[in-house]
Amino acid sequence: MNENRNWKKTLGNLADALGQPLVAVLISLFIGAVVIIICGENVFTAYGAMIRGAFGNSFYINDTLKRATPIIMGGLAVCIAWRSGYEAMGGEGQMIFGALASALVAYYTPAPGIVRILLAMAAAVTVAALFSVLTGWLYEKFDVTFIISTLMLNYVANYIASFMTNYVVKDPEGLDINAVQTGKIAAEARLPAIVKGSVHWGFILALIAVILVYFLFKKTTFGYKSRMGGLNPRFALYGGINPRAMLYIVLLLSGAMAGLGGAFEVLGSKGRYIDQMIFTTGYAWSGMVAALLANFNPVGTAVASILLAGLSTGGSAMQRSTIIPVEVCNMIEGIITLLMSVRLLRLAQRNRRIRKSVKEG
Repeated sequence: MNENRNWKKTLGNLADALGQPLVAVLISLFIGAVVIIICGENVFTAYGAMIRGAFGNSFYINDTLKRATPIIMGGLAVCIAWRSGYEAMGGEGQMIFGALASALVAYYTPAPGIVRILLAMAAAVTVAALFSVLTGWLYEKFDVTFIISTLMLNYVANYIASFMTNYVVKDPEGLDINAVQTGKIAAEARLPAIVKGSVHWGFILALIAVILVYFLFKKTTFGYKSRMGGLNPRFALYGGINPRAMLYIVLLLSGAMAGLGGAFEVLGSKGRYIDQMIFTTGYAWSGMVAALLANFNPVGTAVASILLAGLSTGGSAMQRSTIIPVEVCNMIEGIITLLMSVRLLRLAQRNRRIRKSVKEG
């Protein structure tokens, strides 16, 4: 009897976890199909072109995995923060600072290539983690909610990086007046391809990060301690957990993941920091959607990140093969984001209620 009850509970939890993401994806694909029909194209032809453009051959797969790399890291940043009860949405700003810091260190440091790569990634982790900690200080000292502080600081980071790229570290050898970017990083200071013509090593490092985060939450006491520290600091104190320390540890780890995502994009794909390169591509937001679709499971987040990256790369191929513009794929992802934001709001409200009741109790 108990075994049957446990099975029912497990299936119920699984249905609850997968139900909304599945509905969100199906609704978005249905609306996309309606738009395709209105444009006068066959739905199966358009979606077939999109799938082939994302995973049809090794070239497209590598392109998809390359785009998925920063999305995975942005998703891990969300997983770490939200699983711990902190509604942080500052991955974009942290990724921007991580990208800029890695570009500058890799470009200006006079050292062998591997040393420059390691120093660049260390700089990205440090700057992004410290920027993430700032939101914890605002929460602790002034009771500023994480959603507000992290969202606003994203714009601060973008404008600071834009100013730096335009007026302080702009490429002195750039011939195009519209090319607002840092100097080009030497080939030996960039993340190489795994094999010739394939995705760069940043993707493998991102997968290693996925495994480490999964292990951290599933196989150590950190997951329990961080959750108690974020949702019920009074209970955490009774259990010997320092909620203040856990707050900053979680934010440091979350910021580090986002910063590394920015570094992987610079060192593996772009070879420099280009003004607005993180802000306009929406890597951090796609990472948040991936984390939501996976219910903040690190492994599921990686899978969802690859699928979302395929939606973007496949959209470009669909535009080349049919009359359907790539904006249709952007619309599909936007609808998924809109529908999944309901879960985001519910989680944020639940966390605030728990913390409020703990304070009042």
